[in-house]
Amino acid sequence: MKSTYKIKEVCPECGKKNCAVFSDGHKHCFTMDCGYTYYPDKKNLSVAYSKKMIDKVTPLFKRSPKLLKVTPIALSKRGITKETCELFGYGQAEYKGMPVQVATYKDQKGNDVAQHIRFPDKKFAWIGDISNVQLWGQHLWRQHGSNGSVFISVFEGEVDCLSGSQIQGNKFPCVSIPSGVQSAAKYLAANYKWLDSYCRIVLCFDNDEAGNRAAEKCLEVLPKGKVAIAKLDRNDVNDHLVLNEGEIVKDKLWKARPVRPDCLINGADCWDLFTKETSKPITDFPFPKLNEFTQGLFPSQLFTVASGSGAGKSTICRELAHHFLCKSNLKLGYIGLEESVQRTLQGLVGIELNCPLHLNSERYTDEEVRNAFDKLTSSRNLYLYNHFGSLEPDVLLEQIRYLATVDGVQVVILDHITIVTSGLELDNERRAIDVTMTKLRSLCESTGIALILVSHLRRPVGQAHEEGREISTSDLKGSSGLLQLSDVVLGASRNQVGDASERSRLQLKILKSRHTGMTGEVDKLLYDQKTGRLIVYENTFGL
Repeated sequence: MKSTYKIKEVCPECGKKNCAVFSDGHKHCFTMDCGYTYYPDKKNLSVAYSKKMIDKVTPLFKRSPKLLKVTPIALSKRGITKETCELFGYGQAEYKGMPVQVATYKDQKGNDVAQHIRFPDKKFAWIGDISNVQLWGQHLWRQHGSNGSVFISVFEGEVDCLSGSQIQGNKFPCVSIPSGVQSAAKYLAANYKWLDSYCRIVLCFDNDEAGNRAAEKCLEVLPKGKVAIAKLDRNDVNDHLVLNEGEIVKDKLWKARPVRPDCLINGADCWDLFTKETSKPITDFPFPKLNEFTQGLFPSQLFTVASGSGAGKSTICRELAHHFLCKSNLKLGYIGLEESVQRTLQGLVGIELNCPLHLNSERYTDEEVRNAFDKLTSSRNLYLYNHFGSLEPDVLLEQIRYLATVDGVQVVILDHITIVTSGLELDNERRAIDVTMTKLRSLCESTGIALILVSHLRRPVGQAHEEGREISTSDLKGSSGLLQLSDVVLGASRNQVGDASERSRLQLKILKSRHTGMTGEVDKLLYDQKTGRLIVYENTFGL
């Protein structure tokens, strides 16, 4: 009669509730690296094990813990000598009438407690108790780790451990994890104290996806700053040994550098970074003195335009957008949160026609307007965000990331940052802006996109910015984030209460330029009411 599953109980070996009880009384734990099996009457047992389980590992018989007598032999096909096998206690034995290779494991007290059996068909099995085993070979190197003066090499399997040790003359510590690379972190964590006695821990797993993934996981459980990963040229260490490439392995082990946190690198390793070609600007600006002070707009650059209410920030942004599209042929994203897509397009087409279309739409024929529209958009380089009003910062970030990574956009204009943070439930507006700026800065670095964003100014004591007050860095809202994280900060001021000529003039001033270090007043711009354009009419520096 076929045995059927009844219940699941706590395993007496590993303590996990993963031990299945069957109708004939036998039990089996399905926890990885346990394999506890109990047979009440082995002679009359009829059990249908799944093929998957049989292929993976032969059941562990706890009622037959007697270990096999092992005779050391040379593994000629593997290039491993008898002397190396004798050192580690690896050899040949007979198991159920067939010759097998056997690696004997010890517990934490140094007693032989388990054996890993390799069958001729390359399947594996365990006999004995593996619940408290050392790393294989650990007992050989106790005295070496005590002074912290050498490094230890950790391999994925016993044969690779033998190979790595032999390549190094069997003089330097080499161990193997007991049961597959998927459990490497578990066994290394269990032997943390012993591993920590070494000055360096070199992980040398198979050069495949599983081995690489396991090595990265082991970094999480081992002493920080001590662990290095040796990257092989071939699949495993034994492949190198068989091909007489032992020197390559030795070089990989001895020169493997400890893994540092992602942000930390040694200066000696930075030659490639040092000699890397410096980024070049992706476009210039339509204003000459602004170009002189900044040398243009660069990839990954965060460029902030700051001014008071009604000073002309949006007008400046549209002039920049038109220049990027028509003169530089860039892919541009335009996010105007205080105006409709229609108004943005009217402004851009108006610049092309030298006419404020929103005020004088009848000056040009429909055909002329359409031709100007097509000139700006037919290349499909302009992307507009159809949204009005406040927007969650994370939603905005995803939109910009999509523009950069999917649409290939090189520059994004965001008008403006303050409205993005208005809905955040943080202590104050300054904190909200600083948090958002940090995320935008990171986005620029990761995608390479250049971001031009508009920011309002805080209301000053005394003369208002709308009355021509000169802009300083202390006027920026959320000044910590805006100033520190921006590569360029451009201020724009206009006296909106002066005479007609004053009201039409904008003064641009560089408050920060990380690339050149140049600051101060740059271009003076005149707003031409007939054309709706900003015209450079005076430069304040140089001849």
